[in-house]
Formats: sequence, structure tokens, C-alpha cells
Amino acid sequence: MLLGNENRHKTIQEDCYYDIIGDVHGFANELEELLEKLGYTRKQGIWRHETRKAIYVGDFIDRGPDSRRVLKIINAMVEFGSAHAILGNHEFNLIMYITKDSNGRPIRKPSESSRKLIDKVKDEFKDDPDLLKKYVKWLRTLPVYLNFEKFRVVHAYWNDEYIDLIDQHRTEGRFKKKDLKLMADPNHPLCNAINRITKGIEFRLPEDLIIKDSNNIRRNNFRIRWWESPVGKTFHELSFGNKFKLPDYTVPHQILFPFDIYNDHEPPVFFGHYCMGNGQMVPKKNICCIDACVANKGSLAAYRYNGESTINPDNFVFVQQTISFF
Repeated sequence: MLLGNENRHKTIQEDCYYDIIGDVHGFANELEELLEKLGYTRKQGIWRHETRKAIYVGDFIDRGPDSRRVLKIINAMVEFGSAHAILGNHEFNLIMYITKDSNGRPIRKPSESSRKLIDKVKDEFKDDPDLLKKYVKWLRTLPVYLNFEKFRVVHAYWNDEYIDLIDQHRTEGRFKKKDLKLMADPNHPLCNAINRITKGIEFRLPEDLIIKDSNNIRRNNFRIRWWESPVGKTFHELSFGNKFKLPDYTVPHQILFPFDIYNDHEPPVFFGHYCMGNGQMVPKKNICCIDACVANKGSLAAYRYNGESTINPDNFVFVQQTISFF
């Protein structure tokens, strides 16, 4: 049902509690270990729980060794009804590359680094490329957010205006090719909405500020805390989930642009994307990042939501990544 302005998006009402699972990135063994640790059992090939449901925050694929098995696990759970799942930016990269336009070309060509990750996923389906196409068609049926009575789930940034716009372009329960083409058009507002929802808010670094990451690659943008005003903050104070050190002096107003700040009075929102590792996964009482960076020698995380209105750091469950595949 549709509610008022403060909670106007379609709301899911179910009689159960939830286990919100962070970015899996193809680490199938860790996912199954986590599900077992959370009390899920596999029956007839499908993981399920008697009283709870899993929620996947997106970025199921690539980086890890077994995206194919992760897709199989999550697809089976969602179709059976023991899980919900939303899309992350990595799923959108796959969708845009595998889905072809009327001329047989990808809807959008990925960057070189993204293409390598997608090709890695494609290699897992060399014996059955049609199966990958079926999974991509299924991914196009998944939402980009979930709105429950007491909490919300999105991959990287909650914004009512963007979500409304995306809902308008999601017809018959899926993203059609015409909508994907708009998402690939940098001049269309839908493209900006999808990018912000799945990648968060990023500010461009000043040209005279040279920042390099651990791989000695220059970084031009940095991710920010979209639940705080950026005015008067230093680069370091505003940074969130960046894998490079930012200076501790005030961000110049010339690089700032307006965005909707997620306020204290809004419901708890859970998201992935930021690869926090040992970082601050609960920076505010209603803000929770579930991505503990399993793709970078960290952990696969879940948050056991039991109806609370304030996020409880004691509700996290972790499974350590044991082998690196980089």
C-alpha cells in the first residue's frame, strides 16, 4: 500500500524478522557458512528458516570465486520466499553488458576494470551461457530498494526523489530495455538516480589535490557520509568507505552540491557497497552499513533485525573470508 510523504513508497508487511546480508561478491562458501550460522537449513536445495527471512543488499557477484553458485543460492531463496534481494551496482554492470540493444550491442559498455570482473563471471558460465542470460533476466525483476514498516534497505544511498523516479520506470515488475537505455544515458535523470542509489554520493576532488590509493592509482572522487551536512567538514570527517587517506582540512564549497541528507528521525536504513572491513559500520543510530569487505580479505556480515528502532551493534554476525582470489 502507498503511505504518506514520510513513508510513501510501497511498504512490505510480513510477520517475521530478518537477517540482512552484506555484499557477497561471489564468495559462496562464506555465504553458506553464514546462513548456517544464522540458523538456516538447506532443504531440497533451498536455504530457509522457520521464523526469519534473509535480505541481500546487492553486489552478489564477481571478485570472489563462485558467482554462479551465489546466484543459484539467492535466486532459489527469493523464488521460494525465504529471502528478498535488491540490486547493487555490480548487478547493474552485468545487466547493462549482457543485455543487448536492437543492433546486438551491449546497452552500456563497462569500464575496463568492470569489464574484467564481468568477464570473470561469464567464464563461470562457459558451459551454459544461456543460464547466465536467464539469471540476468531474473536480476532485471529485482527492486533497488525495500521499504518495511520499521526499516529500509538500499544498496548505497536512500533518496525519496530518486526512488520515486525509478519506480516510475519499473513496469510490469521489471526493468525493460527502454528503461535500461535511459539508465545508460548520462543526460537523463534516471541515469543519475540509478548511479546515486547504487553508488552513493561522491564529491569530485579538487584538481590540485592529488590522492592515490594503495595501488598507486590516482583517485578523482571520494564517497561521503550522506546522512550529514558536508558544510564546514574536513575531507577526513566527510569521508566514508574510501580506501585512501584524505586530508584533514575543510572541503572547499566549490566542490559541494546539494543532496538530500538522511535525517535522524527517519527509520533505520541498511546498505552495503562501502566495504568497511573493520571500519565504523554503525555511524549513527539509524545508519548501518552491512558490507564488511569479504571481497578484500574481510568478512561476510549479517545484521539480525528483531524489530528494534535503533540499530544494535551486538546484532552483527560475521564469517571471515579465508582465501583471497585477487
